[in-house]
Amino acid sequence: MTPTLLLPLGLAALGAILVPLVLHLARRTEQRPTDFAALRWLRQKPRPRHRPKFDELVLLATRILLLVLLAIFLARPALLNTQDATPVVAIAPGIAPATVARDAKARAVWLAPGFPSIDTPAPQRAVPVGSLVRQLDTQTAAAAPLTVVVPVTLDGADAERPRVSHRVRWQVVPGAMAASRPVPSPLRLALRIDTAHATGARYIRAATNALDLATDVGDPGRALPPKTTALIWLARGPLPATVERWIAQGGTALVASDTVIAAAPTAPAWQDETGAPLVEARAQGRGHVLRLLRSLDPIAMPTLVEPDFPKTLAHLLAPPPQPARVAASAYRPLPGGLPPATQSRDLRPWFALVIAAAWLVERWLATRARRAIAP
Repeated sequence: MTPTLLLPLGLAALGAILVPLVLHLARRTEQRPTDFAALRWLRQKPRPRHRPKFDELVLLATRILLLVLLAIFLARPALLNTQDATPVVAIAPGIAPATVARDAKARAVWLAPGFPSIDTPAPQRAVPVGSLVRQLDTQTAAAAPLTVVVPVTLDGADAERPRVSHRVRWQVVPGAMAASRPVPSPLRLALRIDTAHATGARYIRAATNALDLATDVGDPGRALPPKTTALIWLARGPLPATVERWIAQGGTALVASDTVIAAAPTAPAWQDETGAPLVEARAQGRGHVLRLLRSLDPIAMPTLVEPDFPKTLAHLLAPPPQPARVAASAYRPLPGGLPPATQSRDLRPWFALVIAAAWLVERWLATRARRAIAP
């Protein structure tokens, strides 16, 4: 760990140290002259020159220390490279954790979105192995050993072998990953709208018309057609039980920002040009739910009126492409990936405690009864 200052400009506050120095130079202990008759006959001598003298050095040092601590606090002290160096073992779904030999101190996770603990049930749907290996590499401390346990055949590999910064221990064991569902064609869309979302729904209708999609439109009480593959649900309140079951069986639903859904780990599915998330996704059984994070209003969501909005909507609702199946031994990660992001630990809370203690000491020294009285 390396101490650093995230905002060095805050050290400019050190100039305030001159204030207590000037005050202590100007301050003098009270002196009361006493007349003595015999001194009037003595020859007057030149007064000696006064040299700068600081009274109450302990109090002065405490005040200077307090100002130094405040300046460092403003400069945002932190410790860099505070990542946990605990070994990480990522196990692909379809492998029994009990069959994997690992260090008892290692952190074992599933090779799945969110990297859930191995103590939770294994994901039952196919996962993008290549993307997850890259993500895990960037989220793991540089000093932490990384082990990835995969079955003989991978279902979820992309066109390029992942490049990583760690020296990954690529362990191939017997097992089988969940097969990916086939991509349905064509896309059969259902749109359910309540009165509160009628205005915003016109942007969705315009996008589906531009895509020339066969869309079943109705109110939230209308049943879904038997061959529906995607649903846009623009209604307040919770999803009906029939819609929940339809999603769990493999459906994809895009719901409004005020639709009530169960809490679950999520990941950004669509971001604007500044990187702010517009839609978040979470798994639900064999399907997944996409949730709008903003209202369907061009002011809150300017992308609604952009030319590429229909294509983006189709990309969100389309099922994931069929992953490639590849032998795990031929998909071993390559070196040359980006190093993990540097993490820091904020030290300002500790400095705040020290500053409070220094201030209490300064107040005690400044108000104690035995302190000399200033003129």
